[in-house]
Amino acid sequence: MAYQVSSQSVSICEQLQITGRVFANRQQALAITEGPTDIVYKYFQAVKSDPLVQTILLHVDRPVEAREFEDYSVWLNLGIGFEFGEKVRKLSPGTVHLALPDNPSPRLRIMAEAYLDDDMLIAG
Repeated sequence: MAYQVSSQSVSICEQLQITGRVFANRQQALAITEGPTDIVYKYFQAVKSDPLVQTILLHVDRPVEAREFEDYSVWLNLGIGFEFGEKVRKLSPGTVHLALPDNPSPRLRIMAEAYLDDDMLIAG
């Protein structure tokens, strides 16, 4: 089910021209979304109202001068095996660098270092 939901999320974000990343394990997720403010806000509200979502917190809401991500993808570390694709990929200590831009802004780098720690990257 995680793969199907993630694939659907990618499809929706591509249609809405939202770029960014979702990093998720079995306990938590970090979503970074970029796009027009009104579209990103509506997308956030739709996710917030989803019955599968237990708790959602908005950490940062700010305009950016330029997008940092070229596309939208979901990176999963669920401790279960399934086939990954181009837009739904495996999250691990060895793959996390592939999900991030080559030259992330200082703010993105700080956020990634804060949230993409061992608890997020090592499957339990």
